[in-house]
Amino acid sequence: MEPLRQLAKDKLAGKKVYAVMSAKGGVGKSVISSLLALTMGGTTLIDLDIHTMAIPKLFGLEGKLHEVSKNGIEPFEIKTTKIVSLSGIVKDNYVILPGGNQSSIMESLIAYSHIDTNTVIFDLPPGLGDEILVLERITDFTPIVVTTPSKISKKVVDYLMRYLRERGKEPKILVNLAYMDCDGKVVKPFGEYEGFGLPIDPSIEEYIGRIQDYEGAVKEKLKEFIQSL
Repeated sequence: MEPLRQLAKDKLAGKKVYAVMSAKGGVGKSVISSLLALTMGGTTLIDLDIHTMAIPKLFGLEGKLHEVSKNGIEPFEIKTTKIVSLSGIVKDNYVILPGGNQSSIMESLIAYSHIDTNTVIFDLPPGLGDEILVLERITDFTPIVVTTPSKISKKVVDYLMRYLRERGKEPKILVNLAYMDCDGKVVKPFGEYEGFGLPIDPSIEEYIGRIQDYEGAVKEKLKEFIQSL
């Protein structure tokens, strides 16, 4: 095995690893990744979306750079969550990479980061790309698939579900924007769905840039979901 890949594999050995993913963009995956990490506590959240890097934007970390110690790239630390992102290396610049370089960048980010928590959560970009192959090569992760109840989202995400099951994994399904709580009455504006439903909470938009301060209904519901992991 290549030394870089082996180093990345060693960094994750013995840890609980969750990969938050979706074949569909715009379903709220990065928000959910962030809230999962914050709700679990004592986690390292690694942003593998190396093109758009939404995680630093959610936490208000834009423009900040990682420090480097003898242990490697030091994560940003907010409450009990540690955060690693390529944004902490390239600042707030966009990144364009030829396909062959993407896997190396992802493996390097993991291999050279200081990961000292027992739980690691990866936020993956939408689609079925290199990031899934990278994780498959270095760790036995639990997939958490995010979708919405819309028909198009469910159809697209079904490709990812089939792939994961063919690879021997049983993904956990989180359905974002699944229902509204109207004074105790549950209303499902998009109809029935399969998976663990999360409520619609418009107030969450106020917390973009300070997601660590959000304590609303979505986070409360995620506490129940975490018990099922």
